[in-house]
Amino acid sequence: MPRPTLAQKRDFVAKAFCPRALVLSTPAIADACAVNNCSTFADLLAPFGQDVSTQITIQDGQGAPYFLDKLNIKFTTDFKIEKRSTHSRTEIDDLVHTSVLDSDQTNVPFLTEHGVDPSALSSDTSVWAPWYTLFRQQWMTTMQPSEHESFMHPVACVLVASGSEDDPVGALRTLQAHAAVNRVQTQGFSGANVLFYYVLVHDGRDPGVLQTIDHTFDQVRRAFGQNSSLLKINSNTDLIDADTSEQSKISSIWANTLSTTQPLDPHPDSVFGSMLNMRDVTALRDTVKQMMVRGIVPHMQYMIRVLSDQTANQRRGITGRLFSAGRRYFGTAAKASNTLTGIDGDTYFRYDSAEAQMRKLADYSFMLKDFRFAQSVYQVARRDFQSEKAWKCYAGAQEMVGVCKLMLEVHATRAEFDSNFEDAVTMYLHKTHAPCQHLAIRCIIIYYELLKHHKLYSFAPTTLLRVPNSSGALRAMACEQAAYAFLKFPNRPELRKFSFYAMLAAQEYQRAGIASLAHRCLRMVRLSLGATLATDESESSEKPVNDKSLDGSGTSRALASSNWSSIDSYINHELGTQCMAAQDYDHALQYFMALMGSDQIPPKLQSKYLQELLQLYLESSDKLDLESEKELAAGLDGAQNKRVELSVPTIDARMTRVIMSPDLEGEDGVLEWRNGGPAPSALVNGSADHRCSVGESVAVLLVVKNPLTIGITLNGFTLDCHFDAALDAKATNGDESESPAFAITTVDTVVLEGGQTSMVTVTITTHCAGRLTIRGATYLLCDILPTYKTLKMPGKRLNDTMEQR
Repeated sequence: MPRPTLAQKRDFVAKAFCPRALVLSTPAIADACAVNNCSTFADLLAPFGQDVSTQITIQDGQGAPYFLDKLNIKFTTDFKIEKRSTHSRTEIDDLVHTSVLDSDQTNVPFLTEHGVDPSALSSDTSVWAPWYTLFRQQWMTTMQPSEHESFMHPVACVLVASGSEDDPVGALRTLQAHAAVNRVQTQGFSGANVLFYYVLVHDGRDPGVLQTIDHTFDQVRRAFGQNSSLLKINSNTDLIDADTSEQSKISSIWANTLSTTQPLDPHPDSVFGSMLNMRDVTALRDTVKQMMVRGIVPHMQYMIRVLSDQTANQRRGITGRLFSAGRRYFGTAAKASNTLTGIDGDTYFRYDSAEAQMRKLADYSFMLKDFRFAQSVYQVARRDFQSEKAWKCYAGAQEMVGVCKLMLEVHATRAEFDSNFEDAVTMYLHKTHAPCQHLAIRCIIIYYELLKHHKLYSFAPTTLLRVPNSSGALRAMACEQAAYAFLKFPNRPELRKFSFYAMLAAQEYQRAGIASLAHRCLRMVRLSLGATLATDESESSEKPVNDKSLDGSGTSRALASSNWSSIDSYINHELGTQCMAAQDYDHALQYFMALMGSDQIPPKLQSKYLQELLQLYLESSDKLDLESEKELAAGLDGAQNKRVELSVPTIDARMTRVIMSPDLEGEDGVLEWRNGGPAPSALVNGSADHRCSVGESVAVLLVVKNPLTIGITLNGFTLDCHFDAALDAKATNGDESESPAFAITTVDTVVLEGGQTSMVTVTITTHCAGRLTIRGATYLLCDILPTYKTLKMPGKRLNDTMEQR
């Protein structure tokens, strides 16, 4: 079976565990890089270390050939193994905050008012939450070398000198004695076997050296061998005649690399490579490729062969292990211990020990994409680490066994790799001397990326919830990603589980102080639950949810009429509170209005929500586009456009009655509804209109019900009417008469206890001929909030098609 290429794998994982090279240069090289806006020569080489086209055939750990098409390499300027303190919750929150700043926090492309958009589900979840991608990249960038693995340890030292120096060979020898090189040889996995690669640079700004640069390079090659290269840069000495488009392309090479390696440190206005032309760019790319093909890859291949021979006994299985155990317990000569105590207090192995050599062998094989052989070595080393109780080393080996299984194209069962990652995270957090939170989070991120690559989304939620609860905003981000995983299930999206984890993410974001993402998660819950309930009702052949509400869907009505009213209330209250904090009073008012109308909310909560709604209006009435007191008293047309429309109280337009020339017998206009007694004439009787004489009074009886379990008052209750004068009346009166065409009585106060139904009577008297239309009722809720209730009669229900039914 052909070996998998990089294009078939997650680039993120391949780049996270790639070889590293230490780059040291002379001051003259630093000046040549500075003119191109690069602080070091490592920064100048960085863009060309990604996806290096090696195109070579090499041998695996068992001598079988395989083709290596591409490889990555990262360049660094220093190497130190330092004690890394556990990230505090504040540090993680700050990192997440920074990741969120430049991201679009409002777009929810995969959810619409009709449910999940199938076309959006084909995209990767990183598109839905770009802040996670930024955090992921930044977290991996901050990883530091550790004593238990060789991934962050340089496999080569690249020494760079300028051809304009008096003695380039002597300058390179001086770099060999650099303190960083000494640390690599004494503290690194490579030890004294580290590869040295030499680069002689010709700066185009110094044309006098051009005649002697070839001779100087011959001296470097004779002194240091074939692991050397000649590089010519800064050829664009005439900046005035420079091609603008070409320079823009050159600058984008470094800008794109910085956006990946330093995603939270953007350089939008920086110009890179101003002294370079395309020939220099090609020369840099060829130099890195030559460094890889002629130097680093052959060196790593040689080390794999040597280490494979040295650790052959340990890898032979039971025979080798019995031989080692017999020599350990029955040998006569005392042997020095191979274990040491690291700077973080954990046990690790001397780099010249067989256990450390096996770890190095496995890491080198993994970096060269020989995953199968690397997995076998990791498994052997894992047993030795466990027997010595080197838990950090054991956790690292467990992690890499699982990574190797998922990097192979053969699909393993969950039990074959999930236990590896679960064990690794547990060991990192609970068995090491100090919790290795940074390594545990790295393990979870890599596992999640590999699961996404294999489309094993059903395993992702359990994986992501292994993030420690103490990690603050990172826990919220993990819950959010877990929610997205439920939308990617192969059969159908799990909307209710998505809503549950999105709710958890909203709570964690709220605790971390990221209100914008908490608001976004709650909006997603509203959309998803509304779509779920509408789908369930449709499948049960019940009436579909068609009422429009917040977010342009029937979410509130669907939730209020189901067993999800508590979740609906919680979501609306949280969204309203967040909008108030953001001084978005219009949306805050809408969310608090949506809290009214449900009789399933406990009375204490209903009272609290009502008080908060009224308080919101009092605090923000000057910022809301509502009716003024003058318009309120006069009852001007268009009141419904300037008042809020609440679901409290309910007025059934079909139960509204009109009584011609009523005899109120001294009543004050508020009548208790009595089931017995004569039924008054209907407001609408087919297509016929009610007719009355000029000056005749008409009583309009409205049945008003309080759906809440707490009492409310309606103050200044009246009707909103529109009058069209008849043509003969207009001709008779003209424009001289300023008297109103009709008069409407106002009921001062209507008191409704919880669940009470009452009848409110409003009298209308016309003063001229014309057509009077009753459009709605207006009042002040609790003498504070101006409210409007429409009295439009519903039309005949359509029943022709399945969708209408």
